[in-house]
Amino acid sequence: MLPERERHALREIEAELQASDPAFAAALSGRTLREKWRANLLLVLCDVTAVVMLVVGLFARDAGLVLWGTVAAGALVAWHIARAESARKSTADSSTVD
Repeated sequence: MLPERERHALREIEAELQASDPAFAAALSGRTLREKWRANLLLVLCDVTAVVMLVVGLFARDAGLVLWGTVAAGALVAWHIARAESARKSTADSSTVD
């Protein structure tokens, strides 16, 4: 782990690079806009699948589908919370770079 002073300096460099050349900064970060789009699409498809499992399981009175739909929904809630936390932390980090 880097000391706070060095982390602050790296955040400043990252913010300057992001402001001057966003495409290059995205390439350096390892995640392109297309990869973020794919991750969002995957999350939405998983959400739809869990809802369909629950609805079909309830109407078909299939306990297995209801069980796995509930398990999937719980996992997806945890995934949404983790993404929101990481987004909140990244915005907090970028707002402290003044």
